[in-house]
Amino acid sequence: MSMKELAAMIAAPRTILVVIRATAPARIAEGLRAALGLTLRRDRVRVILDGVVPPEGQRAAQTLAAFDYPILPMTALAAELRAADAVEVWT
Repeated sequence: MSMKELAAMIAAPRTILVVIRATAPARIAEGLRAALGLTLRRDRVRVILDGVVPPEGQRAAQTLAAFDYPILPMTALAAELRAADAVEVWT
């Protein structure tokens, strides 16, 4: 692979799936903030949450939604896994 091909591959936006399976509210909020941070790289970020957004994660969840990155239910996992280039799991 040439340097030009490698640079193009790195620069191309990817779809990153963030799956949050944590049960501790602080850990869920941390996963949501991490997903928000991934949007800064201009990658497409998809978030799946197994549960509800705790109060400490509301701000990150609202910001994700405002940027058109909805938080999806666990029932969307199979389809999202097929479309993802990378997966990050928070437990």
